[in-house]
Amino acid sequence: MKYKTTRTVLRKGPVLLLLALTLTLGACVKTIQHPRMDVTFLPDKGDFISKYGDQLSIDEITAMAKGKDYILIGEGHRNPVDHSVQQQLLAALAATETPPSVGLEMIAVDMQPVLNDFGKGQVEVDALEEELEWSERWGFSYSLFRGLFEITQRNSLPVAGLNVPTRITRKISKEGIESLTDEERAFLPNEIVPPANAQVPLLDSILSQHKGKDKDDATQRERFHLVQSIWDSKMAEEAVRLRKEFDWPVMVIAGGGHVEYAWGIARRIRRHDPAAKILTIMPWRGGEFDDEVADVFFYSPDTYVSRMGATLTAQPAGGLLVERVERGSRAEKAGLRPGDVLLEASGIRLDHLFSLHIAGAKVHKEDKELTFLVQRGEDTYSTSVGKLGKRPSSSKKMKKSETMPTKASEAETKTDKEQ
Repeated sequence: MKYKTTRTVLRKGPVLLLLALTLTLGACVKTIQHPRMDVTFLPDKGDFISKYGDQLSIDEITAMAKGKDYILIGEGHRNPVDHSVQQQLLAALAATETPPSVGLEMIAVDMQPVLNDFGKGQVEVDALEEELEWSERWGFSYSLFRGLFEITQRNSLPVAGLNVPTRITRKISKEGIESLTDEERAFLPNEIVPPANAQVPLLDSILSQHKGKDKDDATQRERFHLVQSIWDSKMAEEAVRLRKEFDWPVMVIAGGGHVEYAWGIARRIRRHDPAAKILTIMPWRGGEFDDEVADVFFYSPDTYVSRMGATLTAQPAGGLLVERVERGSRAEKAGLRPGDVLLEASGIRLDHLFSLHIAGAKVHKEDKELTFLVQRGEDTYSTSVGKLGKRPSSSKKMKKSETMPTKASEAETKTDKEQ
């Protein structure tokens, strides 16, 4: 009997031990709620992504574009990855049997004679910046767009300006559409299609972010919606005209707000070309993945080339990573170096790029210097780029916790005109 009891204990021992361990560890183990897997891979900058979150090659994208009448690609005007991707795509499409013509939001229709001369070889790529009055009319760095014109020139692709001259939309914003002369009205679209109901809350949100604008002001709100509608309606009409003129697919490049959800240009194109086959392509900045935004995506973190000479990328945990610094720039003179992380700007946390816009607008209004709290490795220090709009002053190398004034451009207070 004693032997039998011993065998029973030995046989049950491991079971009892496992049970005891399970009960003990059970108090420490938590059930993890796995989030929905939207993207199936860890993308690098510029990688294409399907609506289902799978990686796509450039060949697969060009195959998707085959047979489409319009390819609409949205961008952030200061984002270098966005420009690199659109140029990669244009080069790939230009090599197919059905190369596209190109329509650009950045150029107004009254500048079409310059583009026509460019197409004839009478204006060189480097001369376009001046001929198109690029800095005055558009404002974003021509260097980001230069490669686009090189591709169109190399492949003899037609290029068209799609937009209404900014002087007209600015006049509408300030004085109303009734203030336009007959000559100015000639630049308006034949039909001004109002925004879709689903787009209105987004437009109101954007309006509230503009300095000096109030979405509760009925006149301001009405004019803001009107200007958005004029932009989208005019660009759609011109894209349709371009397709009819050359009988080629049309690649439209415009700010993301004109492309996303097919609310803007695509919706108006279908008013004039109901049977149109449209492919929409949008940057995905990371974070929540909304597959309804576009037909295809490319990974492009929230990045832009600052006018102070630094390429900045928003970080998931907060802060703006300094990816690149131009030699001789204001950023270099302020002591910024690649790898630095900008944590704050004049006391405002830099959780995203728009935070920098808010900080710039704040100090410009107060006539104060724009200062940064910078993290470099384990050290934290502060530096200043001076008052916005002031000429640069000479500066010395900064020590930790010192403030070193240099110049910042007033344009640092501006955001991309993605709407």
